[in-house]
Amino acid sequence: MINRISDWMRPIAQVIIIVSAFFVPYVLNVAEKIQRIFENTTIDFDNVKYYYIMKMGNGVIGIILMLLVLFNIVRKSNQDCCLNKGNHYHEHSYLGYFVCAKVLGYKKCNLVRVPIYMQFKLIIRDTFNDYFVGQDEDYNFVEDENIKTKGLANEYTSSVNLVLSDTYPISNGMLPASTSNLSTIWIIRTDSKKMLRTFSKKYCNTIKEIVSGLPNNVGTINLYSTINPKHSLWIANNVFKLAGRGQVKMLKIFPQSNKNGNWNFSEKGIVIFDEK
Repeated sequence: MINRISDWMRPIAQVIIIVSAFFVPYVLNVAEKIQRIFENTTIDFDNVKYYYIMKMGNGVIGIILMLLVLFNIVRKSNQDCCLNKGNHYHEHSYLGYFVCAKVLGYKKCNLVRVPIYMQFKLIIRDTFNDYFVGQDEDYNFVEDENIKTKGLANEYTSSVNLVLSDTYPISNGMLPASTSNLSTIWIIRTDSKKMLRTFSKKYCNTIKEIVSGLPNNVGTINLYSTINPKHSLWIANNVFKLAGRGQVKMLKIFPQSNKNGNWNFSEKGIVIFDEK
């Protein structure tokens, strides 16, 4: 919790300022002060709005002040600011991201060091206008490489496990027992020298071809992956963000947790979308 607060000091401080603005009229008793002014002032066209604000009380004045602070100060200052700066692991709730985007007015979000399930959720739901996944010089771009696939078949269970082995290998023992009875497709980048921070268009296209080629009985994909943010952005936009036009109606992403040095996937997946 301390790390999360430290990571988001700016938006947290802004929320505190906005909420505090609501209580300022109560502390200063603004309604009473306006009333005193009108005791010796004639109400006319120029000041009638203040008269009605005074009549509505400090609660309404507080709401008006909150909105003024939100739209004239906070949102204006955030429109060119990128969320998730600094050397932190950005593990926050979707509600927090939604408030930052839709209330506080952040337009851009950094996806580096954000959990993979949250990357997909933010991208697919269009929570922000733009996403930062690192500079081009942060990645090696691979034009052609050997992509290994396992588990491809003519018939699949209605829910399919999709394993994307990218930045580091995934072994069968890392997958949870809860989905072991399901069909499992492996898509593996095999060049270990190029695995870290690499963008492979062939790898992305292989994933797209396999997912789009799944039979109609497959409605759910359980995703296990070690992909980097640039791959996440491409895959989320081009494979799963199809506005209900694809046959996949539910996407669940299984996060990893480090227990005893083993980065195994959780038994329970996080639902990214459910169109059933």
